[in-house]
Amino acid sequence: MGAFSEKSRGFTLYELLIVMAILSIMGTMGTVSLLGFKQRSQLSGMANILKADLNRGKILAAKHKSYVVLQIHETSYEMFLDNGAGEATSGDWVREGKELQVAKRDLAPSLSIDSNFPSDHLRLRGSGRIRPGTIIVQSRSGKHIKLVINAVGRIRLVDGVS
Repeated sequence: MGAFSEKSRGFTLYELLIVMAILSIMGTMGTVSLLGFKQRSQLSGMANILKADLNRGKILAAKHKSYVVLQIHETSYEMFLDNGAGEATSGDWVREGKELQVAKRDLAPSLSIDSNFPSDHLRLRGSGRIRPGTIIVQSRSGKHIKLVINAVGRIRLVDGVS
């Protein structure tokens, strides 16, 4: 004859249902939090990659004493050295001939990219002077990071929410 009676063996059906409901709620909250972390890391990662590519483009423009062009599309971007290599036309904003492709990157499906540059083109010059403007990398949730470029080519990242 122990301290427990015959009725206290195991859990009742109601107790099990309550425990299952609590566990499912906790699991849902963890999953939502994890998905938000993934989107934030994709957003900041792409903004940092774009900033690094722009800095690399500035260095190549100075090294080759030529233009490096950034063409922005909604879900991707491309950078190339616009120096007229391989019988191409130098400075025409079009990659042709054997002009060196600096970067070509596709964005994650949850991201988009936009800018306030005319025709979504930016030209990096060998002299270091650049047309000032803003490039915006945005997630579906409305969060975005702006890459603000000043006239001397300094790029800074600004976090924001739409």
